[in-house]
Amino acid sequence: MENATADDLHAQADQQWREVVELGLHDAEDLVYGIMPLLVRALGLNPNHLPSLDLLSDLLMEIDACEEAVEFAEKMLALAPDHADGRKKLTALVSGAENRRRLTRAYLHQKRLQLTRTPPTAGAV
Repeated sequence: MENATADDLHAQADQQWREVVELGLHDAEDLVYGIMPLLVRALGLNPNHLPSLDLLSDLLMEIDACEEAVEFAEKMLALAPDHADGRKKLTALVSGAENRRRLTRAYLHQKRLQLTRTPPTAGAV
């Protein structure tokens, strides 16, 4: 995708992530890492691309890179302060060590369920 837009790259990453989740392979770090470059490229084209910020922070949470995920979640909320999922995500990420793992797992489980129940939409957050 030589002339891909941020939306194009996000759509490709979203589709790959949906397939991974549908196959129950979300714990496979190599698959998660394989999707991330698409989102990094999308953010290189548009640093404020909310869908890419959202998905990249989710993928970072999946591999337990919560400190890195906080940066993207904070940026997402700075751009869209009323983003309910963004607030839930940030709450999970910044909670105390005892609660963070539980809240993060619950948040990711909810996102995975939502992902498999809804059809893909371009540019949706």
